[in-house]
Amino acid sequence: MIRALGYSETLFSPRDPGRLCRGRERWIEPYDTDSKDDTPSIHRIVISGAAFTDDGAADARRGLSFSGIDVADVITALFPRRGLLAFMEDGHPADIPADAQGVEAYEGYRAGGRTEVGQVRWHLVVEGPQALRDLLGTHESPAGALRMASAADERVRGFVVHDDLADPDALAERIFPLVGFSTLDSPPARYQPSALPELLEVVDAVVLLHRDKHGPAVAVYAREALPKLRERLEKIAEKESALLVPFAIPPMLARWDRALAELRAEWMRTRTDEFPVPPAPEPAPHERARGRGWRFREESDEAPAETPAVEEAPPAPEGVEGEE
Repeated sequence: MIRALGYSETLFSPRDPGRLCRGRERWIEPYDTDSKDDTPSIHRIVISGAAFTDDGAADARRGLSFSGIDVADVITALFPRRGLLAFMEDGHPADIPADAQGVEAYEGYRAGGRTEVGQVRWHLVVEGPQALRDLLGTHESPAGALRMASAADERVRGFVVHDDLADPDALAERIFPLVGFSTLDSPPARYQPSALPELLEVVDAVVLLHRDKHGPAVAVYAREALPKLRERLEKIAEKESALLVPFAIPPMLARWDRALAELRAEWMRTRTDEFPVPPAPEPAPHERARGRGWRFREESDEAPAETPAVEEAPPAPEGVEGEE
């Protein structure tokens, strides 16, 4: 299997946040602001991963952990030696960290449920890569990829990057509008995009965990572009023998086969070594037609328009001439 790390860097509008993760997650409906025209765009970096056998990526398992790189590695690479405050909303009471602060218990509905159950919110200052990995419940073993994919995005909702964490309770009050009104119906709406600009007035970046198809993706929302982004991602990708793949849009929304085709073209223009992903085998004609329709339905919002069948005129009765 080929392991790859995909990333995109785009501008993000809190007033028009767009889609999230192909129906597996959505934004809380943005609320009106008094200064819509003055709302600044936010720099957004989305990082995910995949494992596949060829550049058709038909068998791709999508999510950061399938790259062999976990959430803790990515956050540490992007924000080395920076202060982090983790926060959780709608959490399970059994998953409260021992050192958590601001713990509040309440009753609420989980996704698709009809009965109120116990939930908790909390926040926690995180110091160092190992503490971050322990909080997320991840480890470096490739054999744990599936466990990482299912667990990492349920143990914490996100982080704020801020070096002065002397009063985390006050900072948690500013985080609450971002996550405090989440709805866990299906698909869940966890984050309020309109709350990001005010939160970014007091922190340098907000890290959220979104859902990719089979596991979590990391999204960084920041006031300014992160310096040396590609170099930092190249370093961790090289360490884990993963192929770094740039995307024009967030990889949780995009097609891996298209991104790989663009990377292959760029590779052949600028390098002499062989592209490390083998080409997909040519399918049989009937499989190609079926696969093209299936892929189109999965990767777009609208089903392909059906071409109406052309009915043949019934044969004229014997002895009756057809009309001119």
